[in-house]
Formats: sequence, C-alpha cells, structure tokens
Amino acid sequence: MPADDASRPPREPDPLGRPEPTVQDLLAQERVDVPWQLKEAPFHDIGVAGAPAAEYVSRAFFDREMTHLWGRAWQMACREDEIPNAGDHVLYEIGARSYIIVRGDDGAIRALRNVCLHRGRRLRDCAGRAAAFRCPFHGFTWSLDGALKETPTPWDFPHVNADNFALPQARVGTWGGFVFVCFDPAAPPLDAYLEDIPEIFARWPMEQRFTAAHVTRPLPCNWKVALEAFVESFHVTDTHPQAATYIGDFHTQYDVWEGKRHYSRMISPRGIASPSAGAISADEILQSSEPGGATLRVPEGSTPRREMAERRRAQVRDVLGPDLAKLTDSEAVDTIQYWIFPNLVLWWGHAAPIVYRFRPLGDDPERALMDVYLMPQAPHDAPRPKPAATTHLTADQPWAVAKELGGLGAVFDQDVGNFAALQAGLRAIGDEPTTLARYQENRIRYFHKVLREYLGDER
Repeated sequence: MPADDASRPPREPDPLGRPEPTVQDLLAQERVDVPWQLKEAPFHDIGVAGAPAAEYVSRAFFDREMTHLWGRAWQMACREDEIPNAGDHVLYEIGARSYIIVRGDDGAIRALRNVCLHRGRRLRDCAGRAAAFRCPFHGFTWSLDGALKETPTPWDFPHVNADNFALPQARVGTWGGFVFVCFDPAAPPLDAYLEDIPEIFARWPMEQRFTAAHVTRPLPCNWKVALEAFVESFHVTDTHPQAATYIGDFHTQYDVWEGKRHYSRMISPRGIASPSAGAISADEILQSSEPGGATLRVPEGSTPRREMAERRRAQVRDVLGPDLAKLTDSEAVDTIQYWIFPNLVLWWGHAAPIVYRFRPLGDDPERALMDVYLMPQAPHDAPRPKPAATTHLTADQPWAVAKELGGLGAVFDQDVGNFAALQAGLRAIGDEPTTLARYQENRIRYFHKVLREYLGDER
C-alpha cells in the first residue's frame, strides 16, 4: 500500500475471501479520475457447477454447436481494413461453412457463400482481390454483390437466371473496425447482440486501432479448452511462474453482469505480486516486470505499480497525444479483458493491445484454430498504418516462431503446452463434470450457461 494510504483504517474482509488489495482498492489509489467502466464490479453468482467433460469431446455435442451456436451467433470474420478496396476479400470458415467476405464496387461489405451453385466447387481457396468470382471448374461467374454474371453455355441452362442463381449471403454487421457475420436471419441485429460493448469501448475505440500482427495456429484441443485458458488468471502461478512476481493473479476481479448475455470481463492487476510469490520487495516486483529491468528501483513514496504505469505512459506518449492525461495506472498496466460470446476476446486500455479469436478447426471436435492479433492504437497525428499480413503457423510450430509477437510468443507456448494433456484428460473423465472455482472461473461457468441456452433453444 502506498505511503499516502498508510493511515487508512482497515476495512472489513472481502466477502468472497479474495486477498487484498482488490482491484477496487487499487483503483481508489488512482491520481486521475477513474472511468465508470472500471468502477463496476458485479458478481453474478450462478453457483458452483462445472462443465461436463463430454462437451469438449462429443461428436454429437459438436454437431449441435455447429447448428445452434455457430449457426445463430454473431461472430467476428475479419477487420474492415483487410478489405479496403472493391474486390478485396478474405475467407471466413467455421465447420463446413465457407464464406467470402468481400468489399463490393459500391463499398458495401458482403458475406457470399463460397460455393459454386453449379456443381458445388469452392469459388475461392484463399484471400485476395478479384473483379468477379469465376468457378475454376466450368466458369460460372458471379459479381462482387453475389449476382449471377455469366453462365458458360446459357442455351443448356434455361432453368438458370439471375433471379434464381444469386449466391446466398450471410448477414453482415460492423463495429469497432471488425466485420461480423451471422447465418441466422432471425437473430437480433449486431448492435443489440453486443449489448453495452460499444458504450464500454467508447473510451478506447477499437476502430482507432490497427493490426500490427496477426498470427494463427492450429491447436490440439477443443475450441472451448483454448478459449477458457485465456479468460482467467488463476493459471498464472503454475503456467507462467515468471510472471507471478508482478501479476496479482489471485487478486483478479472477474465480472459477470446479470442480464448481460454476451459479454464478461476480468481485470488482472499488475505491479503487485501473486500471493504465491511469497515475500518479495517492491524493487523485485518492478525489476521482474520488464526484461533487463535488474537496475530499476522504486522511488520512496511510490509503488511498483505506479512506476510501471509511468514507464508505460512514456512509451505511448506519442500515440495518445492529448489523451495521455486521462490514462489511469490501471489502463496503463493491467489486463482488462472483455470476452464477447462466443469466441472473441478483446483487451481494453493500453497495457497490451491483444485480440484473441477461437474456432473449431474443420469438422474435428478436438482441434481448434486460434488467432492472435496485436492491435495498438494508431498514432493520433499520423496516417493509419496498413494491416500486417497474416502469419499462418503449422500445428508443429511454436508461437515463438512468429517474431512479430515479441515476448508474447513464449508466453502463448506455455499456455498451449497444457492443451494436448487437457484434451486427453477430458476424454478420460467421460461423462463426469469438471470442477470450477466459484469466483475465479465464474466467467467459464457463465460461458457454458449461455452456450447451453443457445443449444437448448432449437427454435
């Protein structure tokens, strides 16, 4: 606790039993106004139930997810700046579905089914730019808006015309520079689906960020195994022991809002040590927070957290410009992370500009595809940089191969090192449920609650 707070009277123990200081204790020490987004600390108690292990391995459960989850939920397909010009397109694939996300001649973004309506060949095998989509098999061609443009031998297809042979389209919505798709015509619009997320992110708009890195890698596990590893800090002590000296893993605040179906949050404080680290000095906390930080010292009257925040402010001064004055210590150093159902994870603030996306890989319940984006804020007084090209790792390549991730690659490799063994263990459990912490894993429990709602409402 900082010297200027030493005279505060002790408060009542935390009702959930969390160690002190809590995130709200730390926010009370801020020297600038704390935004309303951080002042909220809801705990929606939904019990202590675990998740049945079969939900991570079952073919029948996977098939239900494909129909009732991925067939109905809004899901992030790409960034708008990946397709800036007419004809620019990327592929979005989930299970057997494949869609071309394309910018049309009119500037509109569409999601066209990536299947020739003649004999079923995929129209495109990769991202790129095209003036139209011509099937390599027989030459049926569609315009960028999905309208039939050319039939190779029209005399032999009197039953085919522009009215009945347009490419089917998924719904498209945009927010924060992201392009979302939804395959369910009856689903609520994207703005309703996102609930309060646009208002929450108005302080740190995602549309002002750019893609400095985008790396994908196949994983040897169910997509939920991968997602759940990144929405709690409980694992830091044992999976990332090098970070326990400056990340308060057990001090993390986990937020689930009753009545808010499609998002949750965690705030994992930095600049304080995990209780698992034992006795550790303020200088040691600060020194361990940065590579080569052995000479760093905490000035008298300050804290490691405050010094970490000052160093971060210096790094982003040119990026934030006039907005720098509003940057709280929490926004400068903490993991402030929002999950958007079902599979998108966004970091809020300026501690680390990370975005995660998790999907099933093909038709295999026990394989997943993980995307990592580094998305810093674009400079306030310079043109937006162009998005980085995507690096596609193989299943055998470690994240550390992707140099654009910096030191994060080695951290992700520690996470992924658990996944094959997790998947094997879940197969061995059979029909029994996992055991989840009441508080630290409540986001996982809530995710499964919403997931089951989607699968149970078969409309």
